[in-house]
Amino acid sequence: MTAPAQNPPLWLGQTSEGARTTQVTLTSWKDRKFIGLVRQQTDFSCGAAVMATIFNEAFGRTTTEQQVLVNMLKVADPDIVRDKGFSLLDMKNYARLIGMEAEGYRLDYDKLTQLDLPSIALLDIKGYKHFVVIRKAFADRVAVGDPALGNRMMSRKEFEKSWNDVAFVVAGEGYDPENDLIDPPSPLSAKRLLDLHASLPAAETAEFGNNAAFSFSF
Repeated sequence: MTAPAQNPPLWLGQTSEGARTTQVTLTSWKDRKFIGLVRQQTDFSCGAAVMATIFNEAFGRTTTEQQVLVNMLKVADPDIVRDKGFSLLDMKNYARLIGMEAEGYRLDYDKLTQLDLPSIALLDIKGYKHFVVIRKAFADRVAVGDPALGNRMMSRKEFEKSWNDVAFVVAGEGYDPENDLIDPPSPLSAKRLLDLHASLPAAETAEFGNNAAFSFSF
């Protein structure tokens, strides 16, 4: 059974005549993974999505992937973009076009852990080039905002295998040093959810993304 396209309302309360009811909004588990992120809508727009995320969350702007995409195409070759996606140079030129600064810095992993601001990384995942937001790098893992998969944790080994050692940083007026991007949430998993509400032996196998089927009864 698939989830509805929009967050559905849930009515709580007795069904007897005259009883008060309370309406709450449900957010799907899948949507929760994208809280604070702009989700990419095409296979070549991850660059536009991560730029929109940085603008919205770190600079307090209100923009969309579509708006960034349209404007970035003004400084890039549309045919190359549709074939290979945006490049860091395209993103740098776009940032300057709107009065901001952006630069890619080559650094090792230890230096990455010392960054106290969000940056953008280009990952090579089995030959597929993909932009993600580096929210926070820890000694053994990296919290990334992935415009295709949502907020997730990558092991240091997995990240370093895909990363090209470049952190792309956007700077400019209005930056909020206490933005939510640098305070990533704990990994969302079925086990963590169950640990908060119940103690079930099946929790160990109920990880998010696991192919095993499971159900809950209340």
